[in-house]
Amino acid sequence: MLALMLMMTVDSGPVWVGVHALESNVPPALVDRLQISAAEFLGLRQVQQAKVELWENRLAQVNTSFREGNLEASRRAVSQLIQDLTASTHPWLASVDLLAESLLMLGQIQLLLDDELGAAAAFQSHHALRPNSAPDPTLYRPEVLYAYDRLAVAILAGVRRSVQVEVRPAGAAIWLDGRPRGQAPMTIKALLPGRHYLRIVAGTRSIQRVVDLGNQGIVIRADLGADAQTAGAFFTAWRERQGPERFERAASLSGQGRPRFAVGVVRAGSDYDLFGVRVDSAGRIEGLSVVRLKAGQSSLDSVSDLLRSLRDASAPPPSHQLARRAFGQSPNQFKPIILGAVVSGVVVTALSVVGLALWFDDSSGIVIEPEGVR
Repeated sequence: MLALMLMMTVDSGPVWVGVHALESNVPPALVDRLQISAAEFLGLRQVQQAKVELWENRLAQVNTSFREGNLEASRRAVSQLIQDLTASTHPWLASVDLLAESLLMLGQIQLLLDDELGAAAAFQSHHALRPNSAPDPTLYRPEVLYAYDRLAVAILAGVRRSVQVEVRPAGAAIWLDGRPRGQAPMTIKALLPGRHYLRIVAGTRSIQRVVDLGNQGIVIRADLGADAQTAGAFFTAWRERQGPERFERAASLSGQGRPRFAVGVVRAGSDYDLFGVRVDSAGRIEGLSVVRLKAGQSSLDSVSDLLRSLRDASAPPPSHQLARRAFGQSPNQFKPIILGAVVSGVVVTALSVVGLALWFDDSSGIVIEPEGVR
């Protein structure tokens, strides 16, 4: 069942549209990092984080019980934790990582209880979630590592599935297994069979769904409602870079009467420029700032400052020069230049004709003769 929930904690506040690459040469990994950082800063994960802390404590208690030899109690406790973690409302990286740890814990408990089928199911679920994260050999015994390879890696080797995501509105952000993957519509390929956790976000709306990949791929269709922020139209107009007027027209049509703010990323040599824009309820640009992010920079403190100024409406109004850098120049702005050039040519031509006429006219009183000027 699809679950619908508001992401912003204050309904009257501005809508966070997201982070988007405005050029194809911006690395997706950078955009993903900025998306996660923005979600952290803007408090979109506050409620989830509180649950994660509770779940972490529960897993720690399971681990203690397991080390004390209470296998049946540990299995019941970790199974209940997995059930809670796999509810359709958890979307974020931290909770999915915790789920993966819980599945490994369950798998090793099942092994010790001689339940190989149960261990296989747990290990395969973990491998589907985190195919590149094998159990840590410093934390798990050799027999667990061997069983994981035999019951999960070997069985699922070479088997891949795909998820096709079709969403209204287009441009909604797609998260799978706690990681951002891109924008809808899209097809996510090379997935292992098993359970996967899909989250679709468009502005203030989001949908969570557990996707069970069995013998074939699957198509997911979702509708976040007509009142969802159309991030696709917003960023499509921005990527065109045809001037702030073109951007404002798109913003006015996709905003549902709410102030919004977003970040667009472009390459600047070996660095990146992050343009933060805030538009009012009518779609007009009311704040515009830019931050230069050094390639490979680990700190995103300057990005937090940028987001804070956009959220709190303290970003300065756009200057003409910065607006052209961020949104490009409207093709219509070339018309006055061309018209001016034509007019200038006509004026120059007219002056040239007048000058020639005066030069040939001897009524000026100046006549050049071989004897000189008289």
